[in-house]
Amino acid sequence: MAVGDVHTYFEGGLWKNRIEGGARASNTSPRRVDAVLAGRQIAKKRRVGHVVHTPQGEVETEHDYRRRP
Repeated sequence: MAVGDVHTYFEGGLWKNRIEGGARASNTSPRRVDAVLAGRQIAKKRRVGHVVHTPQGEVETEHDYRRRP
């Protein structure tokens, strides 16, 4: 995926969303489902990709919300 994409990942006991290239998480949640929904909304609004990682850090799913020609 590219710079600007949203990554949902598990760290420090919380699920977090971070925009690729950013230094900090844009939001956190104790529940995976809430973090995934928030990450999806951010990606759709920004028209970028959304990558959801497993708690072990591997890529679980990828969705692309970029405009199509």
